[in-house]
Amino acid sequence: MPAPSRDVDCNLREELERIQSAMRQIEDEEQKTLAAVDARYRASARNLLHFIAFHRHHHPGLEAALRQRGLNSLTGCDPHLQQSLSAVLRWLSPRQGHPAERTGPDQHEGELLLQAHCDLLFGLGDSADGNHDGTAIMVTLPSGATQHPELIRELVLAGMGLARINCAHDGPDTWRDLVRQVHAVRACTGKACRIAIDLAGPKLRTWGLPHQEGVMDGRPQRDRLGRLVRPFRLLALDASIDAPIDAASPASDVVVVPVVGSGLQQLQPGDRLRGRDASGRWRDLLVVETRADGVLLSCNQRCRFIAGLRFQQEGGLASLEVANLALEPGQLLLRQGDKLRLTSTPTGEPASVACSLPEVFAQLKVGERVLFDDGRIGGVIHSVSTAEVGVTITQARPRGSRLRDDKGINFPDSALSLPALTGKDLEDLAFATEHADLLSYSFVNCAADIEALEIALRRLGREDLPVVLKIETRRAFLDLPRLLLAAMRRPAPVGVMIARGDLAIECGWEHLAEIQEEILRICAAAHVPCIWATQVLAAMARTGLPTRAEITDAAMGARAEVVMLNKGPNITATVRTLKDIVERTHGGQHGDGTGSDPLLSCLSFRSNCIPSSVGLAGQP
Repeated sequence: MPAPSRDVDCNLREELERIQSAMRQIEDEEQKTLAAVDARYRASARNLLHFIAFHRHHHPGLEAALRQRGLNSLTGCDPHLQQSLSAVLRWLSPRQGHPAERTGPDQHEGELLLQAHCDLLFGLGDSADGNHDGTAIMVTLPSGATQHPELIRELVLAGMGLARINCAHDGPDTWRDLVRQVHAVRACTGKACRIAIDLAGPKLRTWGLPHQEGVMDGRPQRDRLGRLVRPFRLLALDASIDAPIDAASPASDVVVVPVVGSGLQQLQPGDRLRGRDASGRWRDLLVVETRADGVLLSCNQRCRFIAGLRFQQEGGLASLEVANLALEPGQLLLRQGDKLRLTSTPTGEPASVACSLPEVFAQLKVGERVLFDDGRIGGVIHSVSTAEVGVTITQARPRGSRLRDDKGINFPDSALSLPALTGKDLEDLAFATEHADLLSYSFVNCAADIEALEIALRRLGREDLPVVLKIETRRAFLDLPRLLLAAMRRPAPVGVMIARGDLAIECGWEHLAEIQEEILRICAAAHVPCIWATQVLAAMARTGLPTRAEITDAAMGARAEVVMLNKGPNITATVRTLKDIVERTHGGQHGDGTGSDPLLSCLSFRSNCIPSSVGLAGQP
């Protein structure tokens, strides 16, 4: 009677032979697809097809069975799947002499292909010393950098290898200044820093809320028991004076309010003015100091100022009236159960807000969800017409959530069909083709979007411009293999950005971990460089201190070829921290997935399975 282990080996061999047959079959089925791929990417495209066939046909317990036999589980072999599978087969059937399948790269060739594509796309070897750390750092440049040119130099010296300019904000004049500064820093430091320009794409946003009356809010400082520690100070500037006589800028804790009045020059320190604030409560303002351009006052109570409020001196003739204040962006306070009208144009009516791309209304259905402001507010569609969409709010804070202009709108349940290239993108593309080292393509969903960009680039004479596909919709995620195969028709370098913000909203935050893992593995199989983006070390960039979860997330992101940081007041220190993390984790996507530091080796790992959504045609 044969030993049980022989039966196991036989079953494993038959399973692997069946998968190997499926790999050969998918090559035959996709001959036209492979023929259309540029020669530079042909081996990568073939390996991607092998990857798809493997995950379509392998048994869920295959990896565990291989590990139990002490064999390669094939889990970390995505860049060289066919060769690794053949090696396992030869081990299981040494007497049958299984020949090596030479239709795919081996481990060394897979690593060389990915590295070559990475160098072409990101220029990691462009610096004078020719060295790079394996995982590059991309930073979104703030528009304020145009006023502080030393910031870009600090970022490059701290470790920024890619400077990102987002065309969704600012305009060509600001972008041109940023480009000029990056070029100057590159010249004086000899450091590699390529410029990535993001097209805005068809981002759905709120707009058209009527502006609201301006309010200035003064709050005294109190201790934990509510006792007064320090009154707030108010600088009442005479609005009739075009330029303040006293050029000294007020302290940061001083509320500045323009006023018109009479007898202000007669006021003396210690005088009081009395009036009602915006809430209707009586407030006393104490004169602290008189100035040529106004009066410095203090108040022991919270006081809100709006245009037209009047404060009169007690027992005197002096008075002041708050002048016109700058209007503030409009907002809606929404609570669960509220009805919201999403309109094609601003109406100015309560509980309504306009949508930047109302053409999507025709593609929506009753019962589908709508999310606002990165998912902070949610609702369900209860009525649809070409002019407006009725939404019932189902998700908001207990005391209500405020919806403002220029906040994102997502329809995660809707099958939207929008071209990725908008009219604005075509205008911005002219700037990008002149100044960008690589182009980030937002909201790409299908092969037709890639073809449209290719036509536009050809028209502008920049067919060679490297392109990064931003994966930020459910549709793009499900159809990622097909998108990559379409992008590989161009000889120019191609990459992928995991745009985790919109992607998490579209697919659900609870699925983000497995989604980003799957994208990393698909890109590894295609030897396509990957950017890990959105909210990496966001708290540190904002406050200067990272959370524990952020540090772990950054270490996980080091498996990608590039990690992206968004702007923040502490961005330079954040770049240094991220550089330290990626250096010590050694980009665990490559090699055996372990770093040299034993303390961090546990952070570089590979998932033992891949979700079932992988499919060439995007079918789950």
